[in-house]
Amino acid sequence: MKDINDYTRVTEVLFPLSGLKSIDATILKNAAERGRKVHVICDAIIENLGTGPIEEYIQPYIDSFNEWIPKDFIEKPKRFFCDEYKITGECDAIYKDSDGLVLVDFKTPVNESKTWKLQGSAYSYLAKKVGYNIKRIEFIKLSKTGAKPKVYVYEEDFGMFLKCLEVFKYFFKNSKDENPLDYL
Repeated sequence: MKDINDYTRVTEVLFPLSGLKSIDATILKNAAERGRKVHVICDAIIENLGTGPIEEYIQPYIDSFNEWIPKDFIEKPKRFFCDEYKITGECDAIYKDSDGLVLVDFKTPVNESKTWKLQGSAYSYLAKKVGYNIKRIEFIKLSKTGAKPKVYVYEEDFGMFLKCLEVFKYFFKNSKDENPLDYL
């Protein structure tokens, strides 16, 4: 079994480029916790496990998710690892449509981040390394009002992610910054 501590997480690479460091730490922590809760519930819905009671402030995100949900999901893959670049990442879901496999990540912020395309590119690369024939990358920005989510479709650009990885290793590798990007 691979030790995650021997690898750099995709979101760790992108965090210094996300602009989130300038946001108040308490606000960022609360947003990450909200995102974590939403992800847990979305996973439970996809896996038909039931959700139990949902906190009132989380419910609109789940309503938004349910506007999007009718998909043919495959079993959620385990965390991906790449020995060549020593990176790791974990997508939120993969579903199958008429074009093939679609890699999915759920987001709860108000605005799209420039890092999403690169995060999706790295996840797609990692998924392909272990045999998933990913045809499309979708990031689903769930609505805080419960409205239909916004779907962002990205073309893979792993080359740009590798440039970010190189910059990260040069400038930030030994940084102790907390990384809330996984659930935002």
